[in-house]
Amino acid sequence: MKAKSDHSSKSTPDPSPGSAEPTDKSTVLPVLDPVEALQVEKLYRAGEVIMRQDEPGDCAYFVQSGRVEITLRRPDGSEMEVGRRGPGTLIGEMAIVDDGPRSATVRALEDCRLLEISKADFSRAVQNANPIVGLVTKLILMRYRDILQRSENVREFTGVTTMLEQQERYHAEESQVLDAVRMANEFKVAVGRKELFLEYQPFIEIANGRIIGFEALMRWHHPTKGLMRPDLFIPMAEDTGLIIEATRWAFRESCKALKRMITQSGDSSLFISVNFSAQDFDDPAFLDEMLFILHETGIHPSQIHLEITERLLLRQSEHVRKVLLQCRDHDMQIAIDDFGTGYSSLSYLHQYPVTTLKIDQSFIRNMTTDKGALGLVKSILSLSENMGLSIIAEGVETREHVDMLKSLKCQVAQGYFFARPVPEHEAASLLAAQAKRVP
Repeated sequence: MKAKSDHSSKSTPDPSPGSAEPTDKSTVLPVLDPVEALQVEKLYRAGEVIMRQDEPGDCAYFVQSGRVEITLRRPDGSEMEVGRRGPGTLIGEMAIVDDGPRSATVRALEDCRLLEISKADFSRAVQNANPIVGLVTKLILMRYRDILQRSENVREFTGVTTMLEQQERYHAEESQVLDAVRMANEFKVAVGRKELFLEYQPFIEIANGRIIGFEALMRWHHPTKGLMRPDLFIPMAEDTGLIIEATRWAFRESCKALKRMITQSGDSSLFISVNFSAQDFDDPAFLDEMLFILHETGIHPSQIHLEITERLLLRQSEHVRKVLLQCRDHDMQIAIDDFGTGYSSLSYLHQYPVTTLKIDQSFIRNMTTDKGALGLVKSILSLSENMGLSIIAEGVETREHVDMLKSLKCQVAQGYFFARPVPEHEAASLLAAQAKRVP
């Protein structure tokens, strides 16, 4: 699912309804309902142990509020404080990097709100990063563990603890990583809370203005921040691997919507176009899940257009090619979105079972004033004709765009001139109005 916006902090949880009123509100933590329990903000009271030395660790935490004490256990069993951390710092990170045990015990000095980073989330992030990043991270951590274990005087670390805390907070603020982690954690429960929804933008036959299909566009209405920009949350979801579940949800919902629109309009030729990311193709169950959803919703595979970007073809090309060939074997259509902006070689058009090219909106927007943009549009149209590919012009906003595309014999367009992305009931109304115009 790609980010499209133009044409295309969690608060402390409340007690669950019906739960008994606690007798001591200062010591009883709120009970989470099943959806809230998926969230990863943790509350610890002063004096509670957050993690214990030598135990397995399956997560790290950002300290959002409060302060914690870090202690090491000596060979004689006594403990020595080696540091303290406050808001904006990270604790427990070592165990999620190298699967080693907890290197220290951490206790809450004050009531603390912690934002969790799971080992699975971290592993997905490393997999999606440059391999060098993962290697360097693990090597640095391995050397730090070695220094820690061989140190004769653990107190040597206490002298720099304040400086380290300040540096950690500075780097966290500079990288905005805390905001990114918080957004990822909030996105995890967006599906369960029904915060995600879809809008549909029609594809139009230029010659007669007829709607022939829709593109499903993912939206997120945050409970406190309102409508989130897709170009912010879609890349985050892709980087963290959360896009897989979100795309699966979007595919099922768009198939259900298509079935309803076909039933209401009587137009069985309608199709739906859904955006997919590289992470979706990494999912071993990708094709089986899609076929199951198609069977479940009664949609024929030929009515599905898989929208992918040129950048996707740069990743795991042979694996992606294999999956796309399987999709084509089931009669699904494969569309390259934002065509002309990403990949420098056109060889992939021969290697991959592409059926449709979507001309990027920047070329359409500029083709009336920029000869270079117009030349690119003409070249793409000529290329598609020679290769037997369908063409969709994106970002059509003016009558001049429409007239020029018609003169160039481009058959299908999408953009604000025809319709903005709309909820399903408005998309159905567009189809109904179209049906009334047919003689």
